[in-house]
Amino acid sequence: MELSSYSQSASSIYQELAQKRNELANIEKRDIEKAPADNYDKTNATNEKYDEQDYQRVLDKFKNLDSEIKTHEQSHAASATTTAPIQYNYQVGPDGKLYANGGSVRFDTSIPKDEGSANAKLEELKDASTTVDALSSADAQIARTANLNKMLLQSQGESYENR
Repeated sequence: MELSSYSQSASSIYQELAQKRNELANIEKRDIEKAPADNYDKTNATNEKYDEQDYQRVLDKFKNLDSEIKTHEQSHAASATTTAPIQYNYQVGPDGKLYANGGSVRFDTSIPKDEGSANAKLEELKDASTTVDALSSADAQIARTANLNKMLLQSQGESYENR
């Protein structure tokens, strides 16, 4: 009886510790996000030449880039199998909030042993990398590599058929 109550109390203590750590992490996150905005407001309160139009123009650029980046990466992720969640690079905007200024998607690049499945997988990778309107250099490289691997598989298939 004593042993089971000890294990229950130990597990409840660990559970409470985990909950407290989570609460502290959330508090720290809010403080980090809040601090740049506070500093920005203090700086601009003393600046009499502050131009609301410039501020709004810069903020709009951050918001537009954030939206473009997220749409770009999500269209890649929706088109092929991925091995990890989308990774975004963030930058603090003039309002103290985080805005995406870059990102990446990790595709599942494993090639099945079956030639037909391999061709289909390579075609899927090529299509997923080229689904967006504006190709990045990484997008173009993935499409070229997938296309070259597909041609290599086809040439190997032909050499096996000719034997």
